[in-house]
Amino acid sequence: MPYQITDCRTLEAAQLCAAMNDAFSDYTVPLSLTLEKFVTFQKQRGFSAEHSFVAMDGPEIAGFWYSGAPDISIAGRAYAVSVGTAPAHRRKGLSRTLMREVIQKQKADGATGLQLEVITTNDKAVEAYRNFGFAETRILRVCKLPADCPGLVSQDGPEPARLTVDELPEDESRFFDARPTPQNGRAALVALADQILLYGFRGSDGLLGWGAANPDGSVAQIAVRSDQRRKGIGTAILRKLGTSVGAEQLTFVNVDSNASSINAFLDKAGAQDTIQQWEMHLTF
Repeated sequence: MPYQITDCRTLEAAQLCAAMNDAFSDYTVPLSLTLEKFVTFQKQRGFSAEHSFVAMDGPEIAGFWYSGAPDISIAGRAYAVSVGTAPAHRRKGLSRTLMREVIQKQKADGATGLQLEVITTNDKAVEAYRNFGFAETRILRVCKLPADCPGLVSQDGPEPARLTVDELPEDESRFFDARPTPQNGRAALVALADQILLYGFRGSDGLLGWGAANPDGSVAQIAVRSDQRRKGIGTAILRKLGTSVGAEQLTFVNVDSNASSINAFLDKAGAQDTIQQWEMHLTF
């Protein structure tokens, strides 16, 4: 029986979650998301049911291409939230078939392209995306460090204050040396505002810096205004996040490897690399 290709508007989150767990069940570290974590995953990455497509084998999802809507914050591209095929249905061209459906919908809605991340050592996946027309644009660092940040010396001074997402500046150019990936960007913080841990320092002329983390210890952002660096602001914020999360480690996913300031700061704090990822773009 041929596969039925459809978008995800009529599918429940539980079914989409099960498909993702199945697709990554034979990885070195198998994925096992609970429904609650999957819903958070969807919110964080901007999942759009009408821009996401699956290949159905009867009542089961054989393959999927989960996607966000066109996003002006990444030059009109759409973010590929997750792409996968169930082990029993691989090598049948499902990813390419689903990508064509995604591209058709994205083009109709004005997208300029797609972007995604893939582990640099996953040679088969990297080559497949190259064959689809994607090109590498930057290397992203994934690292972790103990929540108590042993490499950072405690300093006397005020504690970071709890902030709200709407306090963050619209113009972030003075704070970031490289743009965050979508899962760590402003839209992700807004989507998870009810659970995000956000701390920073207010000054007479606006925010001096902030840090945002999820309760599981994954840090979305550490940002210090360029004229306020090397004053202990980042150290105080990172320590505050470390004592606020419910985890023994802080994890940083998708830090631009060319962003010298944040990488030097993380190295000083004792960060250890786990993997690297390519950010890849496809332009329509």
